[in-house]
Amino acid sequence: MGGELGPGNPSGAFGARGVTKRIGAVSRQLPVRGDRLLDVGCGDGTYTVELAQGYVRVDAIDIEPGRLDAFAARIAGTGFEDRIGLHKMSADSLAFDAHTFDRVTAFEVVEHIEDVEGSLAEIHRVLKPGGALSLTTPNRWFPFETHGVLWGRRRRSALTAPFLPWVRPLHERMSDARSFTTQEMGRLLRAVGLSMRAVDYVMPPFDRRTRGLQSLSDGLEGTPLRVFGMAMAVTAVKPHR
Repeated sequence: MGGELGPGNPSGAFGARGVTKRIGAVSRQLPVRGDRLLDVGCGDGTYTVELAQGYVRVDAIDIEPGRLDAFAARIAGTGFEDRIGLHKMSADSLAFDAHTFDRVTAFEVVEHIEDVEGSLAEIHRVLKPGGALSLTTPNRWFPFETHGVLWGRRRRSALTAPFLPWVRPLHERMSDARSFTTQEMGRLLRAVGLSMRAVDYVMPPFDRRTRGLQSLSDGLEGTPLRVFGMAMAVTAVKPHR
């Protein structure tokens, strides 16, 4: 990669529709409800608060203290304050007992993690048998780098280098975030003992200022062209032993 992996987009990247579309995708794969949830790379809590409504207890981790502070401020004085535990913690070293969580989520996080294999192994460890990991992450077949393009030390619009994700050597030099094919993600998950349950794709959400593009984008999610979506949504299960 071009330097260290970047910290990623804020939790609400691509606006409220982006959050809704990603949560909707993983919810259709497996309902988001149960006893214990772990949200990896929680940021300011935009996704976590939405998910927390279906769980008795939620733990949320991030490596950025400022984002955790923003999350704490978000839930201060609300009913979530006592139900959501915030932790400064790296995904490759989870300070939780084995077989703790019914569900682990990671929205737009995996592409920034330095040790992907180690982090997935840790997630497998803390999942209960039968528990599931749901994640969203950039799809390599989307023709634009959604985190922008690095030209030297400057970040420029994705439009300056169309099809960059399709050329892996250039992408590794000109991006500070990974992208994956579903086959690559499947191999990573199976390598740590997780069984793929569902894969889907999320097209760019756009917003109400671009309703025509919004309708076109949403419509494409129901066609074979969805494989070129901006992000993939994946749910994998830890088998019962």
